Amino acid sequence: MCSDLISVIVPVHNGAQFYQSALDSILQQGWPHLEVIIVDDGSTDDLPERVRLLGYPVHYLKQAQQGPAAARNLGLQRASAEMIAFLDIDDLWVEGHLQRLSAALRDDPDAGIAQGLMRQFVLLPDGRRAMSGRYRMPYLGSCLFRRPILEQCGGFDERMKMGEDYDLMFRCWEKDVAKHCVDEVSFLYRRHAGNMTRGKNQQANMAVLLRRIERIRSGIVAPTAPRRFQFDSYIGDIRNFSDSKLELA
Repeated sequence: MCSDLISVIVPVHNGAQFYQSALDSILQQGWPHLEVIIVDDGSTDDLPERVRLLGYPVHYLKQAQQGPAAARNLGLQRASAEMIAFLDIDDLWVEGHLQRLSAALRDDPDAGIAQGLMRQFVLLPDGRRAMSGRYRMPYLGSCLFRRPILEQCGGFDERMKMGEDYDLMFRCWEKDVAKHCVDEVSFLYRRHAGNMTRGKNQQANMAVLLRRIERIRSGIVAPTAPRRFQFDSYIGDIRNFSDSKLELA
């Protein structure tokens, strides 16, 4: 196995229309050794045909629909690399994402996660993008993980149908996993009518907090244990994000 291999896990449910742009975004990183794992979570569209037609040698896995947490866990089970990246099918990476974050982990051996900034975008009818400001939040697509960290923190909670990314990052913070923040944009979150969590952020956040309460009550987590990172700085900073204000890039 190549020491610089990165496994890229792409969960998808009925997102065939975005497959080519997501794959292009991955390949345009120019990373020499990639393992791309597409996990089809019970899609009923023509995703298998699009995967076949584009011809890139991805690992295509299909499961009955169980949600994105289960899809990501299946991808992790099949992944070969010690570095793990995630990209949802409808989102994009910016050029240099993998180079910057892998360099951050190389130069900071204590860090288990490297994370860049993100922006949200809407694709306009004329092909231009309307973009939000730069900010940092616990979206998996903005991160690169050392595989042992994901195993140490227990992977994704398959009981959760939304907020599983925030929940994972919360558990990483609870275990005092070092995170190296890169102050450059890595990740573009696409806003469209089919976003799973659109308008459901409060519901997702409540689910995450309930899981944390469960861990505290069961004694898994000591809420007052000393940690190297302040929670708000670890999870993110949304001061430059406005859900209602997007500007042409």
